[in-house]
Amino acid sequence: MKSKFILLSIVVCFFLMNKSYADQKQLVGADADYGEHLFGECVTCHNSTGLGQGIPKITGMKTSQFITKILAYKTKEKENAVMQMVAERLGEEEINSLALYLSKLK
Repeated sequence: MKSKFILLSIVVCFFLMNKSYADQKQLVGADADYGEHLFGECVTCHNSTGLGQGIPKITGMKTSQFITKILAYKTKEKENAVMQMVAERLGEEEINSLALYLSKLK
């Protein structure tokens, strides 16, 4: 019974390490300070806490979640003229930097 628990613990740790590695790999070139600078445009609508009149919270968002959403605007899979315009101007480094910065905010 004890060996099954140890094996399960190892598997869970391996899974968590792989997820963490995948998130880090996805954020190659990200710079939180640059993300903070870029966030200056976001606060126009999302304000400093990320909440506004019907505007979704983006602070504290997981990096992969933010990247998925911003890429959906960039490819016009999600509709919102303002967000599509903003997303179109962002390159991979900017998106990753914003994702990293926003993930650190609460």
